[in-house]
Amino acid sequence: MKPWDDLTETGKIRRLRPLAERALEQYPVEVRRIRSIGGFSNILFRVDTSRGPLALRVDYQQDHSDENVAVELAWLEALANETDLDVARVVSARNGALSVSAGAPGVPGERHCVLFEWIPGRPLDDALTSERYHQFGRLAAGIHLHGATFDPPHQPMVWDQVFYWPPDIDPVVIWDDEYADVFDADRRRLIERAMTVVEPAFSRLEREQTQIIHGDLHPSNVHVSRSRMVAFDFEDVAYGLPVQDIAITLFYNRTLPDYPELRAAFEDGYSSVAPWPVSYDGELERFMAARTVMFINYVAHYEAASNDFFDVAFPRLERFLATWE
Repeated sequence: MKPWDDLTETGKIRRLRPLAERALEQYPVEVRRIRSIGGFSNILFRVDTSRGPLALRVDYQQDHSDENVAVELAWLEALANETDLDVARVVSARNGALSVSAGAPGVPGERHCVLFEWIPGRPLDDALTSERYHQFGRLAAGIHLHGATFDPPHQPMVWDQVFYWPPDIDPVVIWDDEYADVFDADRRRLIERAMTVVEPAFSRLEREQTQIIHGDLHPSNVHVSRSRMVAFDFEDVAYGLPVQDIAITLFYNRTLPDYPELRAAFEDGYSSVAPWPVSYDGELERFMAARTVMFINYVAHYEAASNDFFDVAFPRLERFLATWE
């Protein structure tokens, strides 16, 4: 059997299928068909059952701690039991557990697996309208209100600096000599300037108001179907403030021509449920720039050959500095 590290991505996903089948044996469902529907840090399998379709998430890159997964699933369970918010629903295993572990020949170690109810519709990214963004704002505000009251079972990640992921998962490589071909002196100076500008945004955060936030609440992690809007992928859950979550939300579509209208609609929807948490001009933009720097490091570490992202990211930092430095 070929070693795991020598497999292509397709080969790895194919080898995860028997693991998915073993994981599903731990659930009270009658499986009729399993097929991969993609993923990146996780691989998703559509599971057709006698009760309808479900979605099985299999840990692929193993880039989340056991504790963070436990926080994610505990929060989803609390949201399901304590609110009427439309978020991903976890299917419990036969023993009542919210996740299971499973292994398979040729796959290193065991992998976390979580079974979810199927989320219908399409990503919000495919249906961008002011009306939908107003609805998105209301949903985000509801999630934040509950997050302010939720007491997690473990300490999750804390977004209190640019590079807040654990170093064993996402090490900072920008200044390493082996990445000098990616980061020349000009690029490193640009990153240093950006970090100097964004650092005060972190120092101004009110620590006593820190709460659980989604950590990746963007339009691709929300599905719309008729009048429904469902938020999912809570895996990057972290301690932070709602303003940081909103920066993530608005980060991805800020270059669209109608971004001002979408942002205004989101703010209006959010404010109809909870106070708008932005406290000064440029706060959102600073956290967006921090996320850009974090992604630059992430892409360099995991996809160093992918220069397309850098061709977009560094000009964005230059425009940010031209306005806010």
